[in-house]
Amino acid sequence: MIQVRYAKSAMENEEGMNHLWIQMAPPGPVQNARLQLLLPPGLHRSHNLSGVDEDSSGVISIGNALTVTDVFIEIFTLEPIPCGDHTIQVELSYTGADGTVTHVKQETLLKVVSEEESAEIRTDDEVVRRIKALQGVGSSNSELRQYNEYTPAKLIRLDSSQVSEWEKKYRVEGATR
Repeated sequence: MIQVRYAKSAMENEEGMNHLWIQMAPPGPVQNARLQLLLPPGLHRSHNLSGVDEDSSGVISIGNALTVTDVFIEIFTLEPIPCGDHTIQVELSYTGADGTVTHVKQETLLKVVSEEESAEIRTDDEVVRRIKALQGVGSSNSELRQYNEYTPAKLIRLDSSQVSEWEKKYRVEGATR
């Protein structure tokens, strides 16, 4: 039902990048298909390269999974992560023709290697060819080149009752009309 292929057999632990090709084959006509990628700590991803609708939390809304069966996503590191095997979860949920909601989870291992081991990385030529074809078609669409990070943000709360001495001295209150 879900098959995940990587552009590279492994990813560098520092300044690493790889691409996922997620192939879906639902059993017949489905509606309201949604795809979500759960990454381990330290890995980040860009907006999907396929141009499929995606919300700010990273849920890809496919709608009719018979029209969209392939989704391409770039994953990368922003800081060094530990070498070894890391698990990526791909979750697909959809409503079948009979109205039942189905959830399918697929786990796949991503091998992360050091710079010294990166010479042994092999590429999947078909995945690379498809990524290049997507970039050629969507090169005029600036939205595809934007990076959205789907990690929780730190919440900073300011206490408005505490004011510094400088702010007390130079504060200008707004006038109402």
